[in-house]
Amino acid sequence: MPPWTSQDFLVIAAQRMHAADVLFQYGLYLDAAYIVGYAVECSLKALILHHTAVDKRLEQLARITRGATMHRPETLVGILHGELGVKLPESIVERFRRQSFAWSVDLRYETGRGDKNAIEALFETARMIYEFVSQELSGGSA
Repeated sequence: MPPWTSQDFLVIAAQRMHAADVLFQYGLYLDAAYIVGYAVECSLKALILHHTAVDKRLEQLARITRGATMHRPETLVGILHGELGVKLPESIVERFRRQSFAWSVDLRYETGRGDKNAIEALFETARMIYEFVSQELSGGSA
């Protein structure tokens, strides 16, 4: 069954973070970076659903899962900020600006141009986002 609630997306994000950590430990850095990109996507989708009005969640769910492709974090942050009025902490926003890769391109190729440090920076940003979303969701049910 596909993810249906903000908690479903958060569980998937946690699973992907764990899988990415294991891949990274085995030196499969590009694969790990690719998977952690999906963890960021799921974390942001969880936050979107959490802050969407109950009567609009089904419509929002269809929108953020449409196309069976990875949704760009910039697009998801745009929905959060522009449509829902939710701001990510400045520490996360600043990391988005400083990252040495573009989120908008397939992460497997983008992070391949960087080094292990760039991929570690991606992991740190993903963890910060996941932890922020976890805290947001624990403040109330979605």
